[in-house]
Amino acid sequence: MKKAYLKTYGCQMNEQDTRQMETLLGQSGYARTNDPLDADFALINTCAVREKAVHKIYSDLGRMRLIRENNPNLLVGVAGCVVEQEKEALVKRFPFVDLLFGPDHIRHLPEMLGKAEERRDKQGPSVLHVGFDARKDFQFVNVLPNPDESPVKAFVNIQKGCDNICSFCIVPFVRGREVSRPAHEILAEIKALTERGVKEVMLLGQNVNSYGFKSNDGVSFAELLERIATQTNLSRLRFTSSHPKDVKDDLIDQYANNPVLAPHFHLPVQAGSDAVLKAMRRQYSRDDYLRIIDSLKARVPGIAFSTDIIVGFPGESDADFRQTLSLMEVVRYDLVYSFAYSPRPYTSAIKLADDVPLEVKKARLAELQALSDEHTLAIHESVVGQIKEVLVETCDDSDTLVYKGRTGCNKVVHFTGTPCAFGDRVRVIIKQANPHSLFGETACPNS
Repeated sequence: MKKAYLKTYGCQMNEQDTRQMETLLGQSGYARTNDPLDADFALINTCAVREKAVHKIYSDLGRMRLIRENNPNLLVGVAGCVVEQEKEALVKRFPFVDLLFGPDHIRHLPEMLGKAEERRDKQGPSVLHVGFDARKDFQFVNVLPNPDESPVKAFVNIQKGCDNICSFCIVPFVRGREVSRPAHEILAEIKALTERGVKEVMLLGQNVNSYGFKSNDGVSFAELLERIATQTNLSRLRFTSSHPKDVKDDLIDQYANNPVLAPHFHLPVQAGSDAVLKAMRRQYSRDDYLRIIDSLKARVPGIAFSTDIIVGFPGESDADFRQTLSLMEVVRYDLVYSFAYSPRPYTSAIKLADDVPLEVKKARLAELQALSDEHTLAIHESVVGQIKEVLVETCDDSDTLVYKGRTGCNKVVHFTGTPCAFGDRVRVIIKQANPHSLFGETACPNS
């Protein structure tokens, strides 16, 4: 078989795109390799959300140029959001690349690869496929992951694109407008995955709780969660990502009543100041957000929250930043993904003065992350001595039987004790709290 090297930057959506491309390449006679020097086809799947990631991708392509010079038969491809961002400019900057395509064109990878092979043989122009398909009948990639992947967890796409135009976010410009995948396709994929032994599924979309807003089958996101619980044999269900403006009572009801839905909610707040939220075009206030949190805490005791926060957005004062810290004190997130603002092409915020000095951004980010770490450790310490149900994902050491899994609240747990198998749901007594994980032992049946 030919060999394909794939490297991924970005979010879970990009990771899922790479899995789908790996499956399509496997159907075309390619086996995956982790060594680009050993590859017949090298593909970089890109992310444009952060400027730093784009710089890393350009560095990778510089290294790929050297590999190509030593192996003229190597095909080089670039996929994903940076291709949509740069288009022909990327071709001009890296003319040795054979194939470039955006996220909407993944399902055509085998045909595009054939054209790229012709391009290499004839020294023709790079194959470039960009642009979006916003039709309601957009054809999602309906392939299952390779059978040798983990049988425990899987991602499932439920929508593509985003209709929110947050002033800092490039996603609508590199992934297009929102389209929801038909519910029957989603259910069929989850059923097929559970037949393979998958126990946990993560539903993916740029704004999953707006699922179905523009579809014709009338299935809302809350109804989709209910159907998954009642019509499949899935053990645990998660989703990402959500927009607070679209969180309604029916979704909160699902958290309270759906036994499959894990008690963990990733709900990006981005900032704790109303002035900054307005400048970000987030379409909710600080109080709106906290009402959602309060309602979920009341309905689902012990629910875990994670979030995304940007520091140093244009115009953010020290008082604005302090409001973000105070919101963190109120919510007490289990985990915070935090970033310093960087201007992105096409976004409306790029027209604003990037007036928060870099050193101030770094200082605010460090202070925020220190507070986040403090909260996370305190939450971990609060569960020491408790028994938690853990879904077993890996075995770290077959000799000592050290296992790793996650609780419903998305806590990583390393544990020892009674032998178990991947995919088992095991009762573990928590013995030790670490900053980023927990350690425990399997509990006795009667404990």
